[in-house]
Amino acid sequence: MSRKRLFKLILTTEDSNRAIAASTNCSHNTVARYRDRLAEEGLTWEAVHVMPESTLMSRLNNGRELIKKRFAEPDWAIVHNEMHRVGVTLTLLYEEYAGGVDTGCMSEREFRRRYDSYCRRLGTSMRQVRRPGEDLFVDYSGKRPSITDRQTGLKTPVEMWVGALGTSRKTFVYCTHSQQLHDWIEAHQKAIEFYGALPLYFVPDNLKSAVVSVSRKNGHYINPTYQSFADHYDVLVMPTRSRRPRDKAAVESAVRLAQMWILARLRNRTFFSIEQLNSAILELVLAMNDKPMRTRGGKSRNTLFEEMDLPMMRASPISTYEYAEWKLNLCVPKDYHVVFESNYYSVPHHLVTEKVNVRATSTVVEAYYRDRLVATHARSFGTSEIFTKKEHQPPGHRSYGEEQASDMVGWAESVGTSAAGFVRLHQERNSPGASLQACKGLRRLVRELGPERVEHACARALKMKAITMSSIRSMLQRGIENTPLRGEATNEPIPAHDNIRGAATYQ
Repeated sequence: MSRKRLFKLILTTEDSNRAIAASTNCSHNTVARYRDRLAEEGLTWEAVHVMPESTLMSRLNNGRELIKKRFAEPDWAIVHNEMHRVGVTLTLLYEEYAGGVDTGCMSEREFRRRYDSYCRRLGTSMRQVRRPGEDLFVDYSGKRPSITDRQTGLKTPVEMWVGALGTSRKTFVYCTHSQQLHDWIEAHQKAIEFYGALPLYFVPDNLKSAVVSVSRKNGHYINPTYQSFADHYDVLVMPTRSRRPRDKAAVESAVRLAQMWILARLRNRTFFSIEQLNSAILELVLAMNDKPMRTRGGKSRNTLFEEMDLPMMRASPISTYEYAEWKLNLCVPKDYHVVFESNYYSVPHHLVTEKVNVRATSTVVEAYYRDRLVATHARSFGTSEIFTKKEHQPPGHRSYGEEQASDMVGWAESVGTSAAGFVRLHQERNSPGASLQACKGLRRLVRELGPERVEHACARALKMKAITMSSIRSMLQRGIENTPLRGEATNEPIPAHDNIRGAATYQ
């Protein structure tokens, strides 16, 4: 009930306190108190009628304010800033406050209460408006499920990746072995397949798989592989601010929900592979997205996704992203070979002292100079291998390499035709540097064991199609360079024996 109706009855009628109390549903003592206060303030109905009710009530109910003890208030902003300094406590700040106040000093309990009230007022937050189909918030859960080893029973924790759309809150959960870059990209790829459409933004946290560094001048520096993945799908990466969990409240809520809805239901189950775990998680995710939400009018996440997010999202492309690793700003040394995973790949020699970016997929290694492709090599998973293309060499290096190649073949021909064939085939399949090392190895073996054994070992290696120095060394160490291969026919006659029947037996 508006208090102004009560005041109108008091000021404009002759009704008793009890009569007014009965018609306004309040206590007659309350009516009597307000009658006395209106008389003390000298207020008429004309003045009360135009006065805001909040102002009127504070004027009539100011008894507590009048008897309230007045304290000397400190500057709470300064107190709050001091609390962030190392070693500073609220007790210390109160002692400093009490020592500087002569009158009106509050107690430590009151000091703490008023500081807590000030801190609560600092925690205001702005409600964000999420446009349909715009944001896909992504994060890892702090709580993790485990994979059990069948043999030992040892449990290995795995990471739980969670994605949630900003409007419908439709959620996707996927487990990976780690938070490393290739697992991070794989989880995004699975999410795109799950939703069947593309958002406008990926909104990750500031983990290293997403953000390399953050600076005031340049902002977020996105991991180049993650940026390449986003560029493939024409999606922008918009990381949240550091230590600001409210920026990604949607996924924080989805993470808590996944922990309660999924991890709690799987707590007593044992999984022996991550594929089994993801299969069980997918069943629960589908059920979770179909569950009606009381706060959204009884609609499920799937219903809201179909109504709001999906119409505003873009269809995903047919071609999937091929995972690639990047190494940026590699300075080209004087030998014009850049290093990637302990192997050496050539780039054009005129780029010496320049910086190039190296991109590696499962099959190729590419070098880019100012976003222009300058070199492509087949990727090797060995170590200390050298891959040189002739067009990358200066003319002098190229002619010297060709002379070395012809010299190696010429020396091998002096050993034998099989040794020469081995060297030629090695040059075809390997880099000049690797072939040079192989020829040096053959020279050492010839000096140690003689040309005849090395020739026989090369002949056997050619038959086996094993064009490696390790095969040659293995045969010579075991002394099997003259041993026929399994199933290979020999021209040696069968020795005579009493138990062997001759041709006459069958005539």
